[in-house]
Amino acid sequence: MIYQQLTDKPTNTNPSGIYQLKCNPCSNAYIGQSGRCIKVQHKEHIRYIKTNNPSSAYTLHILKNRHEYGTAEETTKIM
Repeated sequence: MIYQQLTDKPTNTNPSGIYQLKCNPCSNAYIGQSGRCIKVQHKEHIRYIKTNNPSSAYTLHILKNRHEYGTAEETTKIM
C-alpha cells in the first residue's frame, strides 16, 4: 500500500497551461495559454460567445462565421 502511494504519479484534474480550442465545423484552431483551469477558460470563451463579446480570436471566429461551438471535451486539447 505505501509502495503504491509512493510510486503512483499524481494526476492533474485541473490542468492549466497551453491549450488548443478547435472549431468543430471547419477544424480551425485557436492556441491560448492560461494559468487557470482549462475548463474555466473554455467557459469564459463560451460566455463571450453568448454575450456577443469578441474578446478572443476563437470567439471572434465563432461569431463572425456563425459556427457552432462544442463542449470543453469536444473542442479543448492540452498542448
